Amino acid sequence: MNNDLIELQEMKMKGTPYFSENKWVSPLNFMKEIPFNKFPERVKIHDVTLRDGEQTCGLVWREDERVYIAESLSDLGVDRIEVGMPVISDENMRAIKRLTSMNLKSEIVAFCRALRKDIDAAYDSGANRIIVEHAVNPYVNKFVYNSSAEEVISKVVENILYAKDKNMRVIFMGWDTTRSNLDYVLKVFSEIARKASPESVVFVDSFGVATPFSIKFVFEQLRKVISDSIELEFHVHNEFGLAMGSVLAAIVGGACTIHSSMNSLGERTGNVATEQVVVALKILLNINTGVDLTKLWRVSKLIQDISKTSPGYNSPVIGEKLFWVESGIVVAALRKLNAKGIQSAMTPYMPKLVGRDGPEVKLGAFSGKSSVKLFLEAKNISVRNEEFEKIVDKIQYEGRIRKAVLEESEILRIIYEVIG
Repeated sequence: MNNDLIELQEMKMKGTPYFSENKWVSPLNFMKEIPFNKFPERVKIHDVTLRDGEQTCGLVWREDERVYIAESLSDLGVDRIEVGMPVISDENMRAIKRLTSMNLKSEIVAFCRALRKDIDAAYDSGANRIIVEHAVNPYVNKFVYNSSAEEVISKVVENILYAKDKNMRVIFMGWDTTRSNLDYVLKVFSEIARKASPESVVFVDSFGVATPFSIKFVFEQLRKVISDSIELEFHVHNEFGLAMGSVLAAIVGGACTIHSSMNSLGERTGNVATEQVVVALKILLNINTGVDLTKLWRVSKLIQDISKTSPGYNSPVIGEKLFWVESGIVVAALRKLNAKGIQSAMTPYMPKLVGRDGPEVKLGAFSGKSSVKLFLEAKNISVRNEEFEKIVDKIQYEGRIRKAVLEESEILRIIYEVIG
């Protein structure tokens, strides 16, 4: 920790879980009144970039891309990689076969419907862990699958047992569960768990329509009716921007594995983002996921380049402009707090924790004297007071006209125009 930190009597900083040389987050997260004891020390990451992420409209992973991304995700440190459905195409099959022969650190998972042909294809691919999925919603099951709850249970159990007879490790995923009523959900999940004993079950908010309060409650109820030997997992989409909150709620309720996708790839608004989950858990709550945060930016950029899909410029963790600072007031505060030993002054964590550069001070319409002074110092340029005032005015004017932060060449042009 920086020895220059001046600690105030009103709030302890040194040695606390909310402050370090590289972060400053909320002490409220660690109050004894918060159910912190319900959070586990370790949460597993089941990355779905290559399967559910491919359901991003217009996106297709080719075989080599699928393999290369999977290798990068394994290097990142995710526990499992859901590669795709081997029954869908020869390319998928070849990719999964290649990956299962590589002895990667991450476990390779194949995705199956509750159909024997899907399970046979997964077995042929070499994947030793599979997901068997089915809707857990009375209306979907009646009008799409023409099945009652009892028929769904029977079908899923039969296929899980079939896969287990082939020595495959099985996860049951029940989708569209949050638009079903609780009694139906508990009946289907508990009966499948009791009769087939999959290693884990996945509760899925397919359309992001449950609040975090509901998610916590449902997981608590699932834990009551499902044996402790069967793990609970959570898969969520982000229709209302609640996905990350629902993840935390699910973990408090008993989930030990989170399904997520890099860059939030996935249908519609996408899945909860892998980078957001692992950074939030580690930095806000000191929960380990096994993921190397410093590699997130590199893997994110790789997937952006291959998918030709970029997240918002201000997206958490990976937004292109996330660590840019333009406001003169913010830069002034940043410099003053840095001088007192607080490095993560105007961001919750230092960019280097997630493999990023910065913070970067940018000059434009809202830049103040502190920002311009910082630029001049960095370039070792001396100016007189009256010249300095003109430079600040011209930079602000140029930024308003352009409606953008200025490139370094433009800033230097302004400076040299003023000082001759």
